[in-house]
Amino acid sequence: MASIKKNAYIKEFVQLVESNKKVVVYAYSLVGLKSDYDILLWFHASSIEEIQLLVSQILAIKMGEYLSLSHTLLGMTRGSQYNSKPVANNEELDGILRLPYLIVYPFTKTKEWYLLSKEKRMELMRGHMKVGFQYKHIRQLLLYSFGIDDPEFIVSYETDSLSDFQSLVMAMRETEVRLYTQNDTPIFTCVYKPADQLFKEI
Repeated sequence: MASIKKNAYIKEFVQLVESNKKVVVYAYSLVGLKSDYDILLWFHASSIEEIQLLVSQILAIKMGEYLSLSHTLLGMTRGSQYNSKPVANNEELDGILRLPYLIVYPFTKTKEWYLLSKEKRMELMRGHMKVGFQYKHIRQLLLYSFGIDDPEFIVSYETDSLSDFQSLVMAMRETEVRLYTQNDTPIFTCVYKPADQLFKEI
C-alpha cells in the first residue's frame, strides 16, 4: 500500500472509530506475537448491535479491504459470584489510560467445579483471589460469556510489566482452583497502540 494512500486510509479509520459515541474502541498490535493475527480491537458498548454496526462500517471503508475477522470473543460485565464487595483491580473500561500490555484469553471451568457446593467454591476462590491481591498494580477484568460465546469467561489483564504478570500467573497456577480448569487458551498478548499508530507498522 503506497504511503500517501495508506495514511489516508488510516485517517479514515481513526475518524470512524473516534466519531462513534456509542462504542469505545481500543487498539492493540500483535505483529510478530501471533502467526495468524496482526491487530486486536477491543470494543465496549451497551449492545452487540452497536458493535456489529461499527464493525460493518470498518469493513466497508478502504482500510477494511485489507482486514479480515479472524477471531472474536464476546462477553458481558457482571458482579463477582464470589465477592460481594467491588474488587479493587476489576477496573472500569472507560476514562482511564490504557497500560502498555493487554493479555486476553478465554476460560472454561470443568463440570466438576459446578458440582461443588457454593461454600466450597467460595473457599477455593478466596485463596485464588488472595494471590491476585498481591499484584494490585495489574488490572484485571473478567467478562462473562456463558451462553453467548464458546468459553464461559474472557479474562483480561493490563500491565506495564510482562514479568510481573508472568509471576502472577505462576503463583495462581499453584492454587487448588487450577484443578478445575478445562481450558484457558488461546492467549493473546497485545501491545497497546493509539488508533492512528496501529497500521503504520503493518
